[in-house]
Order: sequence, then C-alpha cells, then structure tokens
Amino acid sequence: MYLPALKTAIQHLDEKLFYDVALMYLSVLGYKNLSMVDGTGDGGRDVICSREDLRIQLSVRKDWDKKINEEASNTANASHHHLIYVTNRIISPQAEQEFLQSNYTLKGAVDVSIHDLRRISTALAQPGVIRRSYEMLGMAVPAYLEATPKDIALSTVLLFSQEAKELREAVIEANLRAQLLKNAGISRNVLIHKVVDAVPGVNVERAAHAALSRLQAAGRIIGTSTDLRLSDTEQAMMMAAETEFLMAVDTDVTMLEDSTGLPKEDARQLLNLALELLVRNRDLNGSGPAEESLRSFMAQKGLNRRRDKTFEALSKTASARMRQYGATIDQIFSANSFDIYRVLGLRTEIIMVLDSSVAMPVLFGLEFGAAKSRYGVAALALREACKAHNIRMVVPRCYLNEMAAHGHNALEKLDVYNSLPDEARSSLRASGNAYLSHFTHISETIQASGGTLGLDEFLRHFGIVPGKALKRIENQISSILELHNITCIPDGRYDQDVFDEICEKKTHDIKLLVEHDAIVCTRLRNENEHGYVFATWDRIIIDIVEDISRVLADTPVRIIDFLSMASGQSFESDQSFELMSSLLYSDEKLAQKLAEKVDQIKSVEESYKLRAFIDESRRRDGANWTLKPEDVAPFLDNEQQSEHRHDDDFS
Repeated sequence: MYLPALKTAIQHLDEKLFYDVALMYLSVLGYKNLSMVDGTGDGGRDVICSREDLRIQLSVRKDWDKKINEEASNTANASHHHLIYVTNRIISPQAEQEFLQSNYTLKGAVDVSIHDLRRISTALAQPGVIRRSYEMLGMAVPAYLEATPKDIALSTVLLFSQEAKELREAVIEANLRAQLLKNAGISRNVLIHKVVDAVPGVNVERAAHAALSRLQAAGRIIGTSTDLRLSDTEQAMMMAAETEFLMAVDTDVTMLEDSTGLPKEDARQLLNLALELLVRNRDLNGSGPAEESLRSFMAQKGLNRRRDKTFEALSKTASARMRQYGATIDQIFSANSFDIYRVLGLRTEIIMVLDSSVAMPVLFGLEFGAAKSRYGVAALALREACKAHNIRMVVPRCYLNEMAAHGHNALEKLDVYNSLPDEARSSLRASGNAYLSHFTHISETIQASGGTLGLDEFLRHFGIVPGKALKRIENQISSILELHNITCIPDGRYDQDVFDEICEKKTHDIKLLVEHDAIVCTRLRNENEHGYVFATWDRIIIDIVEDISRVLADTPVRIIDFLSMASGQSFESDQSFELMSSLLYSDEKLAQKLAEKVDQIKSVEESYKLRAFIDESRRRDGANWTLKPEDVAPFLDNEQQSEHRHDDDFS
C-alpha cells in the first residue's frame, strides 16, 4: 500500500525536491550533519556529512552509469576511496551488477554503493519515517498502518513486557556505571546528562535518575551528589569485565593481521569499525553510515578483492561473540512511535485523554513548572512524551466542568485556609481538593526559592474568583490548556449499558459524575478512527475499556513508563549509544529473557499463541506489578487515599 504510492511520488519530483527527499533518506540511514554543496548544474549535487571518509553524490541523471564513472573519478581525485551514489532512477540488481562487473572504470580503486529509487522508497515507507515522508511529498498520511500479527505481537512485547522493561533499566544502569568507570568523582547532574546524551529514547533523564537511585540504594554507587564513584566491589567487577574484553580484542587483532595481511593498527581499526555492527548482528555489507565507513576503509586498504574473506574473519571474532544479545538490546532501543501505533489498533493518530484527576495536576504543573515541584516535573514528562510521539492531548468538556467545580469548591475554603496558622497549612497537601493539595506543595516550593504565592492569587490565575459563573471558569481553564496544546473536546451521548455498568460499580458516586465517565467511555468504545491513551487513576474505568485493543487506559505513572519505552517518531537512524558498554557491564540473562520471548514470536504461527503474548504483555494490573520507591519520584500514587477520582493525586 505505502511503497507503490511513495515510489511513484518520488519518481515524479522535480530536481530540487528530490534532493530534499534524498537528504531525508540519508538521515534515515543514520548519516549526521548533512548539507549540500553547490553543484555545477550537471544533474548532480555533492553532500557532506559528519563522516569525512565518505563522498556522497545525489543525481537525477538518466545516464546513471556514465555519471557514476565521472563521480568515481572525482572521488579518487579527492583522495577518497568510497562513493555513495543516490539517484531517483530505478536500477535493477542485474543492471547494477553488470555495470560494476563490466563497465565500472575504477573497480578496485573506488568502492561504490548505489542507492536507487526502489531502495529510497522502501526505506521511506518504513515505520518511524512514513509519516514525515508522506507530509514532505504533500500526500495524505494513511490513517491505518499495515502490520502482520507477528509485527503487532513483537511491538506489544517490546513496549509492555516486564522483560523489556527490565532490560531497558539494566542498559541505563550499565551506562551509568560505565560513565563512572571513566569519570570517577563527577556530580549527579553531569552523570545524568552523559547518560541522556548516550542513550536514545523519551524521558531518559527520569529513567536515569531512577536507575541511579537503585544503584545507590544497593551500594554499587557511592559518594555525595557532587562526587559520585563506583564502590570498590563494583569497580573491580567492571574492570575485570573490561580486561576480559580487551584480551579478546587483542586476540582478534592478531587473527585479522594473519588473515588480511594488515599491520596491527590497521587490523585494530578494522575491528573497531566492524564491532558495533557485529554485536548488533547487522549485515557488514549494509547501507548505513557505519557499514559504508567499513567499506571505505577496506577500499582504502585494498581489501575489496578479499571482501568475503575479510567479512568471514570479522564474523569469527571472539570479542563480537562475548555477548550474544547485542541485537536484542539494539531492538529494545529501536522501538519507536510506530510500535505504539501498532499496539493501539494500527491507528496512526493517537489521542491522549486526561480525566479531571490527571488534567488538574497537569494544568498546575505546566503553569507553575518553574516551581520544580513533582507535579511540574510529571506534567512536563507527560507532555514531552506526547510531543515526541505526535500524540494529541485532550480533556473532555465534562471533565473540564469537574475541574472548574473543584476550583469553585476551593474558593469556598479560602477564608478557612487564610485563618490557619502557617504550620497547619502544610497538612492540606493531603486534601481531597486538587487545588488546595497542589497549591500547598507548589507554594512551599516557591517559598523555598524566595518567592511568594497566595491561594487567592493561585485561584485567580485560573479564573476562579467570587461571583464568577462556572461556565466562565471553564472558559478560562480551557484557554490556559490550549496555550499548552491541550484541547477540549465536546461531549457526546452515552450508551445506557455503559452508564449502567459504571453505576453498578460506583454506588457512592453522584449521578453527574457517573454520566461524565459514561460519556468518555462510550466515546472510547465507539469512536474507532483513532487510537486512545486514557490517563486516569480510576480502576473501574480502566477495567471497562481495558480489552479494547486500540485503547490503553492506565495510571499516569505507567503511561509515562509505556511511552518512554519507545523513541519518538522522528527517530529512525541507528542508535548512538555505546552498545558495548551495555554488553560488557550488564547481566546478559536479562537480555536472554527478552530474546527468548522475541524468538518465540518470530517462530510461532498460530494466531491464538500470538494473542496470548499480547494479552500477557498488556495485562497491566497483575500481582507482579509493584512501584519501587525510586520510581515514585517525581511521581506519587496516592490513589489509596480515596476511591473517588477527586481524592486521587497525580505526581
């Protein structure tokens, strides 16, 4: 469905637009810092990137064989040994091989990789880039993805399974420890930033803080927040693992010297270029920047005629075989927004619905984020995750009414609040009224930094003043939400059976609140054009919509965890993190657990078994789920305070 449409659109682009598409294609493959160099008007343009050993040429010439020979000559004159030729022409594999064997004039001197229209359109039709491809070409983004049951099951396991969650945490822990092995004595902030720079994904900073807390609680990392170090035991274990790896590398270098005839340092560079590919189980002859750099180096050293023998020698290296599960770790960090789309009914547009108990702290956190309260941190984490995955955040009008009513109730308590002594006001952090509880925490945070904030000022900010009608308060809150790209959606009718089901389970709630829930649940059940994420603390509501495949209803804490398991939709290239750090310093048993589950999905055929994988992974409220203390910061699940939504806390 996607490929023919993209191929036709790209084939008929004018020259300039094709160059833009070609640059996007190269970025998808993993090339960085791409820019075009002014050309000579001969139907081609040079491109430079972060890898200075490669020469890239974009071309729309029909006589592609003549153009490649010309550019190969220019490549040799520039003292390069590898040419990447990207064209909007279709070049069949047979035509390419015939040209390289019989008509290519610099065979053995300049290695060439040909990227034709079919390779470009195939890459741009892949999950993770298809939306941007369609938009760049002025085409309507498809409303639904195409995916096999295995694709859906694999995405589900990568995003929902405990094995994937544990492996992701282990990789982040390994990177923390590896950074301290190289940079002992650095501060907490510097350490976190180094890991965030090294590890791809959404909300890595939050995950890194939680991982660091776990390592400190276990005594594996010691010291103060300005001077962190590995414990003596941890240092010894990691150095032993590194020593073992370096010994394997030395053995491999000697083997490559013998098999290729390269001097020691060249053999070592060859191994270094290949290692990231080998541990990921990638094709050494692939088309990404790491693969092309390897080919460029081999061309420079005259190894092209012995390519198969060299690749065979590299595949036998002991250092690449030391850890078996590099591809699994790579896979978990390659999950992106389109995995989310696959597990939510194959819809390419996802909407996040906030109920009032979640929308209020999000509103407070976004407006007073400078207070650095846990609410502000949580709200920003949720918003950034939605932004990364192109998920639109909405609040149903009925829940907006509840938010306004809550503010109105807080206003009635203003005189009582003002009459309390200062030492008694802090107790209102546990108030069932969201405005009072969140204001108390936010105001304390602001006061700690030398500022002031009164309750009347806080309420006035949201349009909550004496004598103001509830509808006008709703309008004020709605306007503030829209400033943060959170829209209010109109109410619809509710199905009576949905109302009756909620009413049966919420025997103590007033009818109006039950109607609100019934309106939202009816929408989630009946509106099937979108995938939905429903953020709520209400377990009853979660149960009502839980079995709908295109709906994920869960608590904010676990939704942020879920969204953090996938990189954003604009992330398509190879990972930048140091995979070897993860392999050397983490427990491979965790990777093995996920690898076994993935292998089962790849090998199983019966649809009912695939369904079992999905059901198992999406069963979110089982007895095995627990929140660790370090996962609570900056979030706090206070749902046990009350069975009513307005007594629940989002943190």
